[in-house]
Amino acid sequence: MSYSLVILCGGDSSRMGTDKALLPFTDKCLVEYIVSKFSPYFDKIYLSVNQRGDYTNLGLDIIEIPDIYNNAGPFGAILSSLAMISDDFAFFMSVDIPFLDPKVAVYLMEQSIGYDFCSLNFTDDINETTCAVYNKTCIADLAKCLLSRKYTWNDFYSKRSIKLIEIDELESISELSPLQLFYSIKDRDSYYMALFAALKGNFI
Repeated sequence: MSYSLVILCGGDSSRMGTDKALLPFTDKCLVEYIVSKFSPYFDKIYLSVNQRGDYTNLGLDIIEIPDIYNNAGPFGAILSSLAMISDDFAFFMSVDIPFLDPKVAVYLMEQSIGYDFCSLNFTDDINETTCAVYNKTCIADLAKCLLSRKYTWNDFYSKRSIKLIEIDELESISELSPLQLFYSIKDRDSYYMALFAALKGNFI
Protein backbone atom coordinates (compact mmCIF):
# COMPACT_ATOMS: atom_id res chain seq x y z
CA MET A 1 0.00 0.00 0.00
CA SER A 2 1.32 3.43 -0.97
CA TYR A 3 1.18 6.15 1.68
CA SER A 4 0.67 9.79 0.76
CA LEU A 5 0.95 12.82 3.04
CA VAL A 6 -0.59 16.24 2.42
CA ILE A 7 0.76 19.12 4.52
CA LEU A 8 -1.64 22.06 4.59
CA CYS A 9 0.41 25.25 4.18
CA GLY A 10 -2.09 27.62 2.64
CA GLY A 11 -3.53 29.38 5.69
CA ASP A 12 -3.35 33.15 6.01
CA SER A 13 -1.39 33.00 9.33
CA SER A 14 -3.18 36.15 10.47
CA ARG A 15 -2.30 35.74 14.15
CA MET A 16 1.33 34.95 13.37
CA GLY A 17 1.73 37.80 10.91
CA THR A 18 4.02 35.77 8.63
CA ASP A 19 4.00 32.45 6.78
CA LYS A 20 4.21 29.73 9.45
CA ALA A 21 5.73 27.23 7.02
CA LEU A 22 8.85 29.39 6.67
CA LEU A 23 9.42 30.04 10.37
CA PRO A 24 12.92 28.97 11.51
CA PHE A 25 12.68 25.65 13.35
CA THR A 26 15.84 23.96 14.66
CA ASP A 27 18.28 24.09 11.73
CA LYS A 28 15.50 24.22 9.11
CA CYS A 29 12.28 26.07 8.48
CA LEU A 30 9.05 24.56 9.79
CA VAL A 31 7.89 22.90 6.57
CA GLU A 32 11.36 21.48 5.94
CA TYR A 33 11.37 20.08 9.47
CA ILE A 34 8.06 18.26 8.94
CA VAL A 35 8.98 16.95 5.48
CA SER A 36 12.28 15.59 6.83
CA LYS A 37 10.51 13.97 9.77
CA PHE A 38 7.74 12.28 7.74
CA SER A 39 9.57 11.37 4.52
CA PRO A 40 10.88 8.00 5.82
CA TYR A 41 7.28 6.91 6.42
CA PHE A 42 5.53 8.19 3.28
CA ASP A 43 6.00 7.41 -0.40
CA LYS A 44 4.74 10.80 -1.60
CA ILE A 45 4.51 14.15 0.15
CA TYR A 46 2.36 17.00 -1.14
CA LEU A 47 2.17 20.59 0.01
CA SER A 48 -1.21 22.29 -0.19
CA VAL A 49 -0.33 25.90 -1.04
CA ASN A 50 -2.03 29.16 -1.95
CA GLN A 51 -0.13 29.40 -5.23
CA ARG A 52 2.16 27.00 -7.06
CA GLY A 53 5.80 27.90 -6.50
CA ASP A 54 5.37 29.19 -2.95
CA TYR A 55 8.05 26.82 -1.62
CA THR A 56 9.92 25.77 -4.77
CA ASN A 57 13.05 27.58 -3.61
CA LEU A 58 13.39 25.13 -0.69
CA GLY A 59 14.28 22.29 -3.06
CA LEU A 60 12.11 19.76 -1.23
CA ASP A 61 11.16 16.40 -2.74
CA ILE A 62 7.46 17.28 -2.72
CA ILE A 63 4.64 18.17 -5.10
CA GLU A 64 2.84 21.48 -4.62
CA ILE A 65 -0.94 21.58 -5.02
CA PRO A 66 -2.45 25.08 -5.28
CA ASP A 67 -5.93 25.77 -3.90
CA ILE A 68 -8.69 25.61 -6.50
CA TYR A 69 -11.07 27.57 -4.27
CA ASN A 70 -9.81 30.76 -2.67
CA ASN A 71 -10.88 31.79 0.84
CA ALA A 72 -12.52 28.43 1.50
CA GLY A 73 -10.29 27.38 4.39
CA PRO A 74 -9.38 23.72 4.90
CA PHE A 75 -12.42 22.56 2.90
CA GLY A 76 -10.98 24.06 -0.27
CA ALA A 77 -7.45 22.85 0.45
CA ILE A 78 -8.53 19.28 1.14
CA LEU A 79 -10.79 19.17 -1.92
CA SER A 80 -8.04 20.56 -4.17
CA SER A 81 -5.54 18.04 -2.83
CA LEU A 82 -7.82 15.01 -3.11
CA ALA A 83 -8.53 15.93 -6.73
CA MET A 84 -4.81 16.03 -7.56
CA ILE A 85 -3.13 13.23 -5.58
CA SER A 86 -2.40 9.98 -7.40
CA ASP A 87 -3.47 7.66 -4.57
CA ASP A 88 -7.03 6.99 -3.44
CA PHE A 89 -6.46 8.45 0.01
CA ALA A 90 -3.93 10.46 2.00
CA PHE A 91 -3.13 11.61 5.49
CA PHE A 92 -3.68 15.35 5.97
CA MET A 93 -2.04 17.53 8.60
CA SER A 94 -1.46 21.21 9.18
CA VAL A 95 2.04 22.64 8.98
CA ASP A 96 1.62 24.13 12.46
CA ILE A 97 1.68 20.83 14.45
CA PRO A 98 5.41 19.97 14.25
CA PHE A 99 5.47 17.41 17.07
CA LEU A 100 3.02 14.97 15.54
CA ASP A 101 4.56 11.49 15.54
CA PRO A 102 4.68 9.97 12.02
CA LYS A 103 3.76 6.61 13.57
CA VAL A 104 0.39 8.10 14.53
CA ALA A 105 -0.20 9.11 10.92
CA VAL A 106 0.72 5.63 9.67
CA TYR A 107 -1.60 4.06 12.26
CA LEU A 108 -4.51 6.17 11.05
CA MET A 109 -3.72 5.23 7.44
CA GLU A 110 -3.87 1.55 8.36
CA GLN A 111 -7.13 2.01 10.26
CA SER A 112 -8.77 3.95 7.43
CA ILE A 113 -9.22 1.00 5.06
CA GLY A 114 -12.88 0.73 4.08
CA TYR A 115 -13.80 4.22 5.33
CA ASP A 116 -14.14 7.63 3.68
CA PHE A 117 -12.64 9.45 6.64
CA CYS A 118 -10.56 8.34 9.61
CA SER A 119 -9.37 10.45 12.51
CA LEU A 120 -9.19 10.51 16.29
CA ASN A 121 -12.00 11.19 18.72
CA PHE A 122 -10.37 14.35 20.00
CA THR A 123 -11.04 15.76 23.45
CA ASP A 124 -12.42 19.24 24.05
CA ASP A 125 -8.94 20.72 24.54
CA ILE A 126 -7.70 19.42 21.18
CA ASN A 127 -9.48 20.43 17.98
CA GLU A 128 -7.67 19.07 14.92
CA THR A 129 -10.31 18.27 12.30
CA THR A 130 -7.82 18.45 9.46
CA CYS A 131 -5.49 15.88 11.05
CA ALA A 132 -7.07 12.84 9.41
CA VAL A 133 -7.15 10.44 6.50
CA TYR A 134 -9.42 11.49 3.66
CA ASN A 135 -10.42 9.23 0.77
CA LYS A 136 -11.18 10.45 -2.75
CA THR A 137 -14.75 9.29 -2.09
CA CYS A 138 -15.09 12.52 -0.06
CA ILE A 139 -14.63 14.76 -3.10
CA ALA A 140 -18.29 15.03 -4.11
CA ASP A 141 -19.56 15.93 -0.65
CA LEU A 142 -16.73 18.39 0.00
CA ALA A 143 -17.61 20.07 -3.30
CA LYS A 144 -21.29 20.24 -2.32
CA CYS A 145 -20.38 21.85 1.01
CA LEU A 146 -18.27 24.42 -0.80
CA LEU A 147 -20.88 25.21 -3.43
CA SER A 148 -23.58 25.63 -0.78
CA ARG A 149 -21.13 27.57 1.44
CA LYS A 150 -21.69 25.15 4.32
CA TYR A 151 -18.22 25.21 5.85
CA THR A 152 -19.10 23.09 8.87
CA TRP A 153 -17.71 19.62 9.40
CA ASN A 154 -21.05 18.28 10.65
CA ASP A 155 -22.51 18.78 7.18
CA PHE A 156 -19.66 16.72 5.77
CA TYR A 157 -19.61 13.98 8.41
CA SER A 158 -23.31 13.25 8.07
CA LYS A 159 -22.80 12.07 4.49
CA ARG A 160 -19.69 9.89 4.81
CA SER A 161 -18.54 6.62 6.34
CA ILE A 162 -16.23 7.71 9.14
CA LYS A 163 -14.06 5.99 11.72
CA LEU A 164 -13.02 7.77 14.90
CA ILE A 165 -10.33 6.15 17.02
CA GLU A 166 -10.21 6.79 20.74
CA ILE A 167 -7.27 8.99 21.58
CA ASP A 168 -6.22 6.62 24.39
CA GLU A 169 -5.07 4.16 21.72
CA LEU A 170 -2.13 6.46 20.96
CA GLU A 171 -0.47 5.40 24.21
CA SER A 172 0.74 2.25 22.45
CA ILE A 173 1.81 4.16 19.32
CA SER A 174 3.79 7.15 20.60
CA GLU A 175 5.64 8.13 23.75
CA LEU A 176 4.19 11.63 23.55
CA SER A 177 0.92 12.66 25.14
CA PRO A 178 -1.96 13.87 22.92
CA LEU A 179 -1.39 17.46 24.07
CA GLN A 180 2.25 17.19 22.96
CA LEU A 181 1.47 15.43 19.69
CA PHE A 182 -1.07 18.05 18.66
CA TYR A 183 0.59 21.13 20.09
CA SER A 184 -0.30 23.86 17.62
CA ILE A 185 1.68 26.94 16.67
CA LYS A 186 -1.02 29.62 16.61
CA ASP A 187 0.84 32.82 17.44
CA ARG A 188 4.24 34.18 18.41
CA ASP A 189 4.10 32.92 21.99
CA SER A 190 3.19 29.36 21.01
CA TYR A 191 5.88 29.45 18.31
CA TYR A 192 8.61 30.43 20.75
CA MET A 193 7.48 27.70 23.16
CA ALA A 194 7.57 25.10 20.37
CA LEU A 195 10.96 26.28 19.17
CA PHE A 196 12.39 26.13 22.69
CA ALA A 197 11.03 22.59 23.15
CA ALA A 198 12.49 21.45 19.83
CA LEU A 199 15.91 22.94 20.54
CA LYS A 200 15.92 21.23 23.94
CA GLY A 201 15.07 17.92 22.29
CA ASN A 202 11.56 17.74 23.72
CA PHE A 203 8.44 16.67 21.80
CA ILE A 204 10.57 15.41 18.88
